[in-house]
Amino acid sequence: MTHASLPLAPALKARLLGVLSVVLLPHALHLAPWMSLLATLGLLWHALHLRHAIPLPNRLLLAVLMLLGTGAVWLTHGGIFGRDGGVSLLVLLTVLKLLESRTRRDGGLLGLLGLFLLLTLFLFDQGPLTALWALGAFALLLGLLGDLASPLEPPPLRRRLRGLVPTMGLALPVALLLFVFVPRPAAPLFGLPQTDRAVTGLSDSLAPGTIADLSRSEAVAFRATFAGAEPTREQLYWRGPVFWHFDGRRWARLPDLPRPETLAMEPGETLLEYSLILEPQGNAILPALDLPVEAPEGTRLLLDHDLRFNRPQETRRLLDLRAAPHARLDLDLPEGLRQQALQLPAGENPLLLDLGASWQGLEPRERIEAALRLFRAQGFRYTLRPPVLPEQDAMDAFLFDTRAGFCEHYASAFVLLMRAAGLPARVVTGYQGGERHPDGYWLVRQGDAHAWAEVWIKSEGWLRVDPTAAIAPERIESGLAAAVPETVGELPAALRRDFGFLHHAKLRLDSIENRWNRWVLGFDRADQRALLEQLGWRGDLQLGLWGALGIGLGLLGIIALAASRRPRTRTAPAQRLWARFERALGTLGLSRHPNEGPRAFARRIACEHPELAQASAGFIETYLHWRHAPDGLSQAAVERALRSAERAIRATAGGR
Repeated sequence: MTHASLPLAPALKARLLGVLSVVLLPHALHLAPWMSLLATLGLLWHALHLRHAIPLPNRLLLAVLMLLGTGAVWLTHGGIFGRDGGVSLLVLLTVLKLLESRTRRDGGLLGLLGLFLLLTLFLFDQGPLTALWALGAFALLLGLLGDLASPLEPPPLRRRLRGLVPTMGLALPVALLLFVFVPRPAAPLFGLPQTDRAVTGLSDSLAPGTIADLSRSEAVAFRATFAGAEPTREQLYWRGPVFWHFDGRRWARLPDLPRPETLAMEPGETLLEYSLILEPQGNAILPALDLPVEAPEGTRLLLDHDLRFNRPQETRRLLDLRAAPHARLDLDLPEGLRQQALQLPAGENPLLLDLGASWQGLEPRERIEAALRLFRAQGFRYTLRPPVLPEQDAMDAFLFDTRAGFCEHYASAFVLLMRAAGLPARVVTGYQGGERHPDGYWLVRQGDAHAWAEVWIKSEGWLRVDPTAAIAPERIESGLAAAVPETVGELPAALRRDFGFLHHAKLRLDSIENRWNRWVLGFDRADQRALLEQLGWRGDLQLGLWGALGIGLGLLGIIALAASRRPRTRTAPAQRLWARFERALGTLGLSRHPNEGPRAFARRIACEHPELAQASAGFIETYLHWRHAPDGLSQAAVERALRSAERAIRATAGGR
């Protein structure tokens, strides 16, 4: 019988179950609930088999479970080859394989599946906690594979973990050298494609309730770090989609037309430089501080000056951006765009149209002020729970009946009033404000989503006007929680920021994640070159990287070779246990003769010290059974018998 075909001892089965549970646990955060439940039931079945000898499923039942599970994965995810479908199928295979494992070969296969499952964790998240968990699980898998390859009984878990320290101590420097010196791609390696990921964020359409629903989310949208001068919170308007066309209920964008000219900036205009770590959004929207100056690589600047990725953004991205907050936008407005910015839905909102038309004799800025004065003086309310508006004449109902709404209501009504008053206007969505982290960067969440307006005035261009500031200035100055005190309980804790210690703990965790994103996931070719230059290298980057990597790996090879040739003084577990027994008997002047077998030695011990007969014979018989017929007996049982014998020997020695 080969070593691989040997049956799995109970101790190995228990260790296999524990290690795979550690590997599978974080997948419960990403998989469908039914798959997590199925994996839990499979692990529980195996645990009950070990604890209470419940029989494992036969091959027919496993085949049926495999077919049903594969069909369920297909129906849930639309296939088995995407990220979610593929990982779900792999989890299913691992759990079913655990239930049919009988030999060490099966255990080795499960260990390899565990290594692959660790890799798939990074398809969902590449954060520091995931990396730390994966590192610990990797160490456990290494120990498990070593136990499966060894013909000896596996040592206790604590001893095994201590034995893994040297191995990990050699592996981590190698990983660090590879990370630093292997040539990097031109762009940051910010994770792997996440094509199945469903993300809630800004949208390419706007209707009443769109932003209000998003404002209940505490998910991080992005983190921004300014290189020099930093704007105040009231100036933090992060520009997203711009809406021109209104059909009475919903706003829509123009097609993605490239911008033909640049911004009109005054001489000496101060640009704000900052870096943005953008979380996966699942769309092509790139929110940028108003107004972005240029488009980073892989993006484009559109006609209405919002930034878009060339393809939907499914991974975390690090971008360097610049903004000109005082620049003037579109001093000349082409006639086609002017007509689009004056368009009103036919036969809709007659009361609004009459009110706006009554301001046409005023100067442009006076028309703007008239609309803002209306919002301030007529008892309008800013609320997360606005009344439902009718399908027909929704803005009339808002302005003259309900007078309660969220930012998208006020931005929409204001833009329509301006158009009725003869001023081109449009709605802009994005984010406003954010939370300034104690470490000096701005943390912007989906709950900071906002809508405002832009009005075009001849020779001045597009001017930003935020009607929300007229209704609830505290929204701009202090955040959403300050603007909706009557419904603040509906906001997530991160947006309320009133949980003291808990909120500060979350900020500390976010600080760690931000550093990880910037210095680990965002480590690109430019960072690599700068690091090598700090180390004194000024030559060709590729040659320097490969040379440094070769030298480092060569040194590690020499160290490993030298370590492998050192004499090994460690003894096998069986020898160590027997040596402990003989050392204990040595305190009584007893030692085994060279030609004396273990059982003969036990008889001599019983003759010379009858009080030790039961304990010494119990250890020796347990030891011999473990050495020559290990099935059903673990090293722990031998150690218990040894400790019993040692106690009896100490009692005898103490009574002399």
